[in-house]
Amino acid sequence: MNVDSTPFAVLLLVLPMVWIIRQPILSHVPHWLRVLVCWLQESPRTTGELTRTGKLSPALRALVMSLGVASFAYWNCERWAATTYGPQAKVFGQLPPAFHDEFSYLFQAETLRLGTWSVPSHPTAARLFDQMHVLNEGRFASRYFPGTGLWIVSWGKLGAAPLTAYWLATALTAALVFAIGRELSNNGTGLLAGLLVALSPGIELFGNLILAHQPTLVGLGLFQWSFLRLRRIVMRSSSMTAEFAWSSQHWANAALSGVGLAFAMLCRPMTAAGIGLPFGVWIAVWLWKHARQRCGISAVIVLGYALPLLAAVGVLVSQNRAITGQAWKSPYSLYTELFTPRHMYGFNNVVRAEPLQTERVLKHYDEWAENLTPALAARNVGVRWRASWQWTLGLVALLISVPVFVSGTLAKSRRVSGTTSAEAAAIVNASDSGGWLLLLAAILSLHVAHVPYWFDGIMQWHYVFESGPLWCLVAAEATRVLWGWFQRCERHWMSVWWSAVLMVSVLVNQVAIPPFWGLSRTHAGFNELAFAKLKHEEVRSTLRQLSVGDRGVLVLVKHDPSDRHIDYVTNSPRLDGPLLIGRLPAAGMTEVETLRLASRAFPERAIFVLDIRARSLNRLR
Repeated sequence: MNVDSTPFAVLLLVLPMVWIIRQPILSHVPHWLRVLVCWLQESPRTTGELTRTGKLSPALRALVMSLGVASFAYWNCERWAATTYGPQAKVFGQLPPAFHDEFSYLFQAETLRLGTWSVPSHPTAARLFDQMHVLNEGRFASRYFPGTGLWIVSWGKLGAAPLTAYWLATALTAALVFAIGRELSNNGTGLLAGLLVALSPGIELFGNLILAHQPTLVGLGLFQWSFLRLRRIVMRSSSMTAEFAWSSQHWANAALSGVGLAFAMLCRPMTAAGIGLPFGVWIAVWLWKHARQRCGISAVIVLGYALPLLAAVGVLVSQNRAITGQAWKSPYSLYTELFTPRHMYGFNNVVRAEPLQTERVLKHYDEWAENLTPALAARNVGVRWRASWQWTLGLVALLISVPVFVSGTLAKSRRVSGTTSAEAAAIVNASDSGGWLLLLAAILSLHVAHVPYWFDGIMQWHYVFESGPLWCLVAAEATRVLWGWFQRCERHWMSVWWSAVLMVSVLVNQVAIPPFWGLSRTHAGFNELAFAKLKHEEVRSTLRQLSVGDRGVLVLVKHDPSDRHIDYVTNSPRLDGPLLIGRLPAAGMTEVETLRLASRAFPERAIFVLDIRARSLNRLR
């Protein structure tokens, strides 16, 4: 049983029979269904009767739909967080984080709550508290870019827990995907795309992880939606020959788009650059053609993007100076040089890292990296591409959607170029083919940007995770194209068949149907993450049994060398909690030297040694 293909075999078998049926699905279309279809066909480009059906205005109807999509996405993420694991039925959302990166982002948020980029390292025993993905070379700080910490802190000030902030990010992403689909086609396309995002197993999974991806999706969604609105307004302007008079709409959309891209850059710069490149090329070409004749809108576009991006660069420079002491040296690159040089970006990474090997390198973790060759890069591209389809919607649904999307979009572009202006306007009103091609180019650009990296990613795709909502948009637009084509060919039941393909894709991802498949793809992903979470919870349960007292406790962890992906040394930035966790041995020291250092540095604390492999906890005497 292959969940990527077997459930669709029956649908493929009945396809010829469905194709030959030409009878309409309904002999009489009720009035309420006609009204609903009109509502789903509304978009910012449509006018006339479509905008006059019902008591609500088109904008309010779109707002209600977006709120519905966002609420469903939030509920779905929260639902999976309530899944229980382990012998004591621990709730997934209440378990400790699974990845080193999550602890580092939480460390960053705690540091930002103190009103600073970093705090001083411990004056005499800094090596005890070396933490994964945290710099500890005089300044104690997360290696990561500040957008994620700012997201957690901002929602925390409103009373939201870190995980709640990520559910909200998922909800906002679904709403923005609806808005993008509506902008490019209509309400129906946006609604389907937003629901597919809410039901995407990868997005549900990462919506319950404290990583940079969900905040990045919010920034990129805002950037793309506002950019597409600005593009429509610019291209539809009534003033096409004389000096261009800009309006508040131009400025608002340019500024919103710039703010979204700037925030995404503060979270994941490489991803923001990969997604934003095609849009930047479009802007550059437009400015090249129209800057002289339309200097007003040109200035608005340049300022709308330049000011937020320059502000983001200023934030990054401030962080760099505070942590590394150099304006253009990021904590991320410094950490890579010091601790994991083989994990560097680019080909031949293992060979290039040889001169950087020092005693500070985390050899066990560093040696995990493979040397990137063209063959490995090509394999990674294929793995990431396949995994992004599997964790977004499914192989079969997207294998059909992508050719339909590309052929339908290119055909529309050719029809526009070969018609009069009035006919072209009617075609464009149905769908913005140029905007759709920009989204497809953004997916390709994101994959290309991560070709020079040796690791395929968490779940084999996290480097291209931000392409997930874009694939949902592609599937939704392909659905609109297919339904329109089936209607013109009078193959009405084919629309039902394609709807069944989408429904089976969602069922495989969300629901277990024994004996065909015992776990949904989403549940399998949560089970995989729960393994690491439960190991962290086991250690925390052991440490909670310690009697801290007034003096406090220092626990030195002797890790299992066979497990490079789980590290239990996590502390608050100020190292002032009643329970401190250090490592044994510390970097560059023997176990005996580490114990002596701990005794001298913390004479007032009770010191314990936790041996992970031996599963023992003993007090140092």
